[in-house]
Amino acid sequence: MASAVKKKRPLSVFFAALIIILFYFLLFPYPLGKDLVARPVWAVPVPKTPVAAPAGAPGPAAPFQLGDTFGYVSAEGAVVYAARTLFRVALSDAGFVNYTRLGTDWIVQSPGGGRILSFSGNGYPLLSPEGDRIFNVKSDLSGLIELDSSGETLWSRDFPAMMTSISLHGDSLLVGLLNGTLVLLNRKGYPVLEYAPAGSRIPVIVGDAVSADGSLIASISGIDPQYLTVIRRRAAGQTALARLVLSSDFRREARMAFSPDARFLLFETEQGAGLFDPGSRRTSWVMLRGALSGMAFAAAGRYAALSAQDGARAELAIIDPFNRPLYRESFAARELTLGSVGNQILIAWEGWLLRVNVEEL
Repeated sequence: MASAVKKKRPLSVFFAALIIILFYFLLFPYPLGKDLVARPVWAVPVPKTPVAAPAGAPGPAAPFQLGDTFGYVSAEGAVVYAARTLFRVALSDAGFVNYTRLGTDWIVQSPGGGRILSFSGNGYPLLSPEGDRIFNVKSDLSGLIELDSSGETLWSRDFPAMMTSISLHGDSLLVGLLNGTLVLLNRKGYPVLEYAPAGSRIPVIVGDAVSADGSLIASISGIDPQYLTVIRRRAAGQTALARLVLSSDFRREARMAFSPDARFLLFETEQGAGLFDPGSRRTSWVMLRGALSGMAFAAAGRYAALSAQDGARAELAIIDPFNRPLYRESFAARELTLGSVGNQILIAWEGWLLRVNVEEL
């Protein structure tokens, strides 16, 4: 009786199958996806002596400020203007006002240092981020005056209490008052919303923010306790999106801002920063070592950069909001400020300007 015999496959068949599998993955690789990275693009020193661009020379440039030095730098890393602040400086994308403590006459200058216009007022100058709106804040913080391009008054408005915070974007101007009231003004200076977050022992607005289209407003208000309030404005009225009790006890203006695309709100906390998503109403927290000292946005608000200061040390965090940190480092620095250049992150640190791009690789 013949016994059953198992046939062994030739070794060549095994190697042929292995080669076919390898070629398959080489020709048809599995998509692993791209990774987000924060990539330094250039670093240039902050000039130690004044720099002024020749007439008509500067193109698009972004403002920066480090200590008592301010100026403008191009997306390619060319410093087109640098100077010392006289007392303080009102900065915008389109120009600046470098003013003295007791000045009543001011000059609006271009990013290259050229004269745009001059105007007078009793108070302090304020420019919109884009530079297309000019204001005079009254010296006792009781009111505002908007000026036209020739320095003439467009409108003025007084408030029943001292101003404690201001957020200005596009046609919308949000003012927080010492009596705990938020006042939203339209382009003509007319109040379109007045709202007073309640619930605290002491009513006061310590921070506010308005989105670029004016549809979202937010505030940090009150003492004992302190609240975060976020409201969405609609034609039929407003809807409260958030009313959160905070652990903070700020007795000064708190930093807060909506991203340029209004996808999220970034606000200061005692331990770092918080993020609020108006769409999903989610809240996220970013712990930092030290007090929040700056915030900036990249890629039209898709990413955010945060800086914190703790004595002689600073911390820098670049995040993909609600997802993950992209970069985080603590290092020796007595001052670190943030801005945006070329729709990416601009860092001013220890006498240097650095551009950092957030990219998919």
